[in-house]
Amino acid sequence: MRLLSIPACSILLAAVSCVIPLTGFADDSGARLKTENLFQDETPRSAETAADYDALVFKSGDAEIYGQILIPDRSFGSRRPCVLMFHGFAGFGRFDDIGQALCRIGCVVVIPHHRGAWGSQGTYSVSHCVQDAAGLIEYVKTPDFQKKYSVDPDAVFLIGHSMGGNTVLNAAAEVPGVRGIVMLAPCDIGTMFRQMKKEDMRKFMIENGLEVLHTDGFEAVYSDLEAHAAEYAFPNAAKRLKNVNLFLVEGAWDTCIPNDQLKALYDAARGNPAVPVCRFKSYKVRHGLMGVRIQLSRDIADFIRKSLE
Repeated sequence: MRLLSIPACSILLAAVSCVIPLTGFADDSGARLKTENLFQDETPRSAETAADYDALVFKSGDAEIYGQILIPDRSFGSRRPCVLMFHGFAGFGRFDDIGQALCRIGCVVVIPHHRGAWGSQGTYSVSHCVQDAAGLIEYVKTPDFQKKYSVDPDAVFLIGHSMGGNTVLNAAAEVPGVRGIVMLAPCDIGTMFRQMKKEDMRKFMIENGLEVLHTDGFEAVYSDLEAHAAEYAFPNAAKRLKNVNLFLVEGAWDTCIPNDQLKALYDAARGNPAVPVCRFKSYKVRHGLMGVRIQLSRDIADFIRKSLE
């Protein structure tokens, strides 16, 4: 595996411990991010205003998608950023700790399980993941969702790990109005498809959990990928982004996903004048990004904060 090295482009994002007003919230002077709350709890004022969670149930295609919604303390105001977090293939890697941290600073955090994964209905495929994400973006922008969870429809962010990186990149390229995306050790499955033999792809998917997903079999998953590989390949998807900030995260010791995929994405995104910000950071960790979750939470919070300025 060839590791990505972009020392001139690495951006060390400092942790900020202050109350930050959010721009674009002129009708709600109380809306804010409290980044000092990343690792401490807000003292509830009352049972009615305390932080809570709710079940996520929404339709994607002909399937119901399940998950959870993390709701910050009501003191954060009536228009808050909404962060959608997407798991990878096959969903073993969890980033709930980062979701909880972002909720504590004032973000509504939505964590879905894709079709065919972890109890959600339907069958799993790469294109279904992108469709699920696109549908969820539109769902959190609906007036009913905005009113119920105090979400600002112009402050939607996507976070995806591994295959979830492919999900968020292509969903953001398809659905307008995403403020920013964070790609954590992302998998460019479109490029991998074009570089790997079919049996090598079968082995890769089985080793990473294909059999725990509800699918129509490897052949169906492979055919679906074949139909979308060129479109989903990171350099091609990056060219379709418009007004979306990017934060690209690499695990320097990642042996699961080739890091040169991220270099190609970085170059393509930097060459797209419609991408306002493209940041990159390498952490000395493996694919699951274990061991740097505290700093990673700080860096993601700082990315969200600066994207809202």
